[in-house]
Order: sequence, then C-alpha cells, then structure tokens
Amino acid sequence: MPGRSPATPRVQRRAMAVEVAEHVRSMIFDGRLRAEQRVPQDAIATELGVSRLPVREALITLESDGLVASEPHRGTFVVPIRSEDIEDHYRLYGMAQGLAAAGAARRITEPVLSRLDELHRSMSDADDPDLVHDLNWEFHSLINHTGASRRTLSVLRQLSHNLPREVYGIPQAASPTATAQHAAIVEALRARDGAAADRLNQEHVRAEGDEVVAVLKRNGILSD
Repeated sequence: MPGRSPATPRVQRRAMAVEVAEHVRSMIFDGRLRAEQRVPQDAIATELGVSRLPVREALITLESDGLVASEPHRGTFVVPIRSEDIEDHYRLYGMAQGLAAAGAARRITEPVLSRLDELHRSMSDADDPDLVHDLNWEFHSLINHTGASRRTLSVLRQLSHNLPREVYGIPQAASPTATAQHAAIVEALRARDGAAADRLNQEHVRAEGDEVVAVLKRNGILSD
C-alpha cells in the first residue's frame, strides 16, 4: 500500500535497537562491559551485524534505564551499578506484583487456581533451570494478568525489560524457600486474602533481589 513502505525501515530499526539494548544489558551484567568503561559502539555494531544507528538508539534506551551515561565528544560509558540499584528494582517489582496479587485475590477463578497449582508442582519437579525459569515466569505472569490494572501491567512490563533474562534467572525458583513462598501465595489467593497475597509477593520478590545482589557481588559486577 502506498505510504506504508517508508515506515517499514523504522519498524525494523526499532526492533534491532531493542535487540541491541538487550545485548548490551547482558554485556554489562555478565562483566564484559565494566563500570566506567566506554561502550564500544563500532565493535558492537560489527558483532551484531547492524549499523551504528540502532546501537545509538539502544544506548538512548539504556541511558533512560540508568545503565549508561553519555558525555559530549567522549562517548557513552557504563554507569557503576550499586547494591541499592538492584535492591530498589526488586522492591519496586515486588510492590507492583503485590498490587497485582491483591487484585487477583478478588478476581481469582478455580481454573486459574488449578493452573497455578499445576505450575507450582511442575516447578518443584523440574530439573532444567531454563524450564524452571519459564514456569516461574508463567506462574507470576498469570497472577499479574489476573489481578493487575493496565497501569500496573505497564509498570511490570517496563521493569521486566530493565534487567537481562540472565539476571532474572539467578534466583532459584525451585529452591525450598521459593517453593514454600509460591505455595503460600497460592493459598492466600485461594483464601481471597488480598492483603496476604500482596505481602507475600513483596517478601518473595525482595528475597529474589537479595539472591541477585549476592551473586552480582560475588561476580564483581556491583561497584560497592
């Protein structure tokens, strides 16, 4: 259709910028890019087979996330990440998930509860870390979509993109502690106890944040 073709490159470039941003996030959190290091835009563009433009657009996104900072005539540099940055991220995530869980307690249905029970059992039985990660993601996503407002879902979506998948995979979703927390969350939802569902989700996500901080410190990623 006339008039649509000019938009196609912009859409493709936007998609590439998202992929580049995720790649650079991973580089920051696995230590390939260190605090205060200049981001090698040409090397990243060559590595990913893209032009400089999606790399620049990705860095604008990462700057808004607080992960990099641009300096005129010098380039873009990795911002030091501190424990409080990760702790606050998980506190905010827990607050948003708590709101969603409180809403889910009012709206939960038996089919949703049955699916949560099934996901909980599957996580407990699974040995594959990637499978556990995916099951855990579905477990919380189901609660979020059951109870969250559109605004809360928007906040959760943004928070989910602020850290790479590798970081979200650090917490042991099938550990005895996490398993007990998931069970308690389901029981609070089954009891239609919104206050308990809110509190339990916040405690659960804060515990995940503590795990992430400990691992990132051990791996030398954090600056404090």
